[in-house]
Amino acid sequence: MPLYEFECVKCRDNVEKSLRTLEKKRDAKTVKSLVEKYGNIYAIEVIDLEREKIVAKHGKKGKDSVFSDFYLEDGALLALFNMRHYRFSELIYEEGDEKKVKCHCGEKKKVEKVISTFSFTKDLSTDMPKPDLSNLPPSVRNRTFVGEYIEEKDRPKKNRPPKKRL
Repeated sequence: MPLYEFECVKCRDNVEKSLRTLEKKRDAKTVKSLVEKYGNIYAIEVIDLEREKIVAKHGKKGKDSVFSDFYLEDGALLALFNMRHYRFSELIYEEGDEKKVKCHCGEKKKVEKVISTFSFTKDLSTDMPKPDLSNLPPSVRNRTFVGEYIEEKDRPKKNRPPKKRL
């Protein structure tokens, strides 16, 4: 019985359409219309990070919702979405169960299986895979160091130093 992750295409498209609209225009009227138009988006807040000022804001935090942040204009603006999460996990007991998966919004047909965020680990040991730094710019890659140190709390019990008794 494997655990798979799925995304609701409809909910994801709503967020992507909202982001494309916010790239063009980001006033209070536009933000309000986006929140009212898409049912899976509860609130949107657009923040100018350079001036540390809220540009536009509308909606209220939803029940069982998540916050997702997206950057606009090369990181100068932050679009903070409060929405129903369109990515979810499901336990699949039998082969036919994958066809019965549905999103929280009720969508059954447009739900697709995606690469799991936790699928890169083979076991639950402390030996995490090293990140791939090849896609980083050379200036960042040269300043990044990935060491072999594992914090004491994460070490297996046999490798921990004995506790000192008082």
